[in-house]
Amino acid sequence: MTRMKLYLLLPLLAGMMLSAQTQRFTIGATGGMPADTPLGATGSDMPFVLGPTVNVRIFSRLSLETGVLFHRMGQRNATGLFAGNNLLLVLSTERGRAIEIPMLAKYYFVSERRLWRPFVNAGPTVRRTSLHSQNFTSLLSGTPINFTGSPLITTNSVKWKVDPTVGAGVDFKAGRFHLAPEARYSYWGAGKNTLVRKNQVDFLLGFRF
Repeated sequence: MTRMKLYLLLPLLAGMMLSAQTQRFTIGATGGMPADTPLGATGSDMPFVLGPTVNVRIFSRLSLETGVLFHRMGQRNATGLFAGNNLLLVLSTERGRAIEIPMLAKYYFVSERRLWRPFVNAGPTVRRTSLHSQNFTSLLSGTPINFTGSPLITTNSVKWKVDPTVGAGVDFKAGRFHLAPEARYSYWGAGKNTLVRKNQVDFLLGFRF
């Protein structure tokens, strides 16, 4: 009889363990766009951030959030036309991308029983930033007209940085599902121009279960 009771209790114990693991670890996804999104940007010019996330519950009001987020910073095109004795045409295109792994401590201001919980987070972010650029120059000059064109020059640069990140938002809960809008600031050590800014603010929406 004792052995039979043990066999009957095993599924219950397994369910309790699974429930505990599910409460401690939640998975989801985060997506959004930078606050300084250019007006009228579409297609390949539109920057965004997107990727899977994992939330590890440490205490009732403290958790650790990490994941792998992909950033597309968009595309910047430049055209120069200079007239005078010579006509010089300059064309350039630059694209930026980044992959980051944030390791953020997240603190909630109210208990887990509440349906909405304001939070702040902070921590380091490991980030790989890459820039791809192409440049072309042509010169039209002289009499008779001579045309000179330079070869297409392509350059790629990659930088690895560990940057500080802070954010604030609200976690809304419905059953086991969580929806969390957030504003997140990051300092980009690889930033150098309007495409990759040193001070970046993103508006994000996280979903986890």
